[in-house]
Amino acid sequence: MSETPASASLTVLVDRLKSRPTPPLFAERPWDPDVSEALRSSSPEQLFDGRPIRDPHFAAAAIAGVFLLNDDFDGSHNLCQGLKSDTGSYWHGLCHRREGHIGSGLASNLGNAQYWFRQTGRHAAFPEVYRAAQAEFDASGAGFRWATEASGRLAARGEWDPGAMIDWFAEADRGVLSPSSADLIARIQWREMLTLLEFCLARAC
Repeated sequence: MSETPASASLTVLVDRLKSRPTPPLFAERPWDPDVSEALRSSSPEQLFDGRPIRDPHFAAAAIAGVFLLNDDFDGSHNLCQGLKSDTGSYWHGLCHRREGHIGSGLASNLGNAQYWFRQTGRHAAFPEVYRAAQAEFDASGAGFRWATEASGRLAARGEWDPGAMIDWFAEADRGVLSPSSADLIARIQWREMLTLLEFCLARAC
């Protein structure tokens, strides 16, 4: 049973989402429908704890991010379509990367993700995402061949690489990666989404 109130602040909703297991690679359905309902029904004042909103664009981007952390593709995508910025493009790309086999199918959805990541360019959150990803690789342990190779590819680039994640998603879907590797990709994605959310929240209020 959900512990989410009908109206809630983003702080309450994000704390609720942080209590869940690591989300799957693909967003098939909202993890907690009550979180999505609270996002839709709460006023901006409730969502942001009564703090003045300094930048409505980043406020909307933060809400889109919380929808996606809840595996609510539609809720997030509907907002992302109106966010005309590198941050909006970043969330838009994450939406389509998580879309999986819905709609036009995985190859088309990953292609859409790649398009939006090209629109994103080198986002200001990339350095922190890169550090978070490498921390997850380091925590995976020595002797983990795929992790060693993937971490090496990222280190050779020296920055976050959205294209690498798309490749890893496709490999995981084809079943060529071990369950441990797929779980590691899911943990990296979770850290990526949380990092981008924190970036948006810091600029919203």
